[in-house]
Amino acid sequence: MPTVTRSRPRRLDRRTRAARAEQRDGRAALLEAALEVFADRGYRDASVDEIAERAGYSKGAIYFHFSGKEDLFFALLEERVDAPLYAGLELLATGPPEQDMSVEASRQFRETLRKQREVLLLDQEFRSLALRDRRLRRRYVERQRRRRSAMADALQARLEHLGAPPSENAELMAGVVLALMGGLYQEKLIDPDGVPDDSLGEMLALAFAGHVARAGARV
Repeated sequence: MPTVTRSRPRRLDRRTRAARAEQRDGRAALLEAALEVFADRGYRDASVDEIAERAGYSKGAIYFHFSGKEDLFFALLEERVDAPLYAGLELLATGPPEQDMSVEASRQFRETLRKQREVLLLDQEFRSLALRDRRLRRRYVERQRRRRSAMADALQARLEHLGAPPSENAELMAGVVLALMGGLYQEKLIDPDGVPDDSLGEMLALAFAGHVARAGARV
């Protein structure tokens, strides 16, 4: 009996005619439009319909790529804020001991502010919303736990490369560093001249030096 090959159902193209003509990537275009709408209106007042219209797609295209507005919002944070953070942590964990990571931290701080200002504003808005919205709070906590765990692993790896003793409170140290980063971004967005560009790098250098000094005093 001959084998019957079932063909996969064709993926429905939900782009408008103009978007199809430009051959744009759907997910990327929707994220760019979402960033613009969120920046203009804030998370609460932004609508899925306006995001789709601005991207040149049907509303169904959003639900093809994302589960809804909240999913779009988190995708922006993950791709524009968290992905560079994880890349920086990978460098921190694997960089040679002679490389001054405070310089790299300050460079990334400046680059993120220059390229992702609107997303950083959304991240700050998200923190405020999470205080009152239980569902957003759960997602905020989950996201922070992942970031804190990755930060703790990178800090421990860096201490090992430097020949320093491991931290007994790596998760606590990681949480403090993340809180410091969030606060510095917020202050820099409000008062650019009040926060030097090398603030993050200098604080991280002091944290490492303090850990090494404390460990040495215990010996």
